[in-house]
Amino acid sequence: MPQIPDPREQVSYLLWQLAHTMQQAMTMSLAELNLTLSQLGVLAHLVRDESATTAHLARLSGVTPQNMSLTVAKLEAQSYVVRQPHPSHGRMNRLEVTPHGRAVLQQGLARVRRVESDTFADFSPYERTELPELLRRALGHARNGGGNRGRTLRAI
Repeated sequence: MPQIPDPREQVSYLLWQLAHTMQQAMTMSLAELNLTLSQLGVLAHLVRDESATTAHLARLSGVTPQNMSLTVAKLEAQSYVVRQPHPSHGRMNRLEVTPHGRAVLQQGLARVRRVESDTFADFSPYERTELPELLRRALGHARNGGGNRGRTLRAI
């Protein structure tokens, strides 16, 4: 029988555990603001690009337009975003982050930064600078068919 490697020694397992642990910490912290990670992501995308439609946000987030519509509806119900008529497309609406939504976004981002800071507290400045680039490279390779027999994968 072939020897089975210890999962705790495999990079994929360690990354999965790290992502899961960080997601739990961020989810708990954001819950105090009545905000989810998905909602935080949508607010951040909208502040960066207020011309984004629900369909575009869905593509950016790797979810269906129906799921994104539910997320946007929750943000609207909390007065974090409002729908405005699109300036050049008569039937489309533009989503605009309200001042209240911008304030909650800033609070949420601070909480996410705190989780990241706590997680990587033992890293050297060089390691903290290098890690995002290494992860981007690995993610790009994984999404563009590395190990997936040519299938392109999308973001979640």
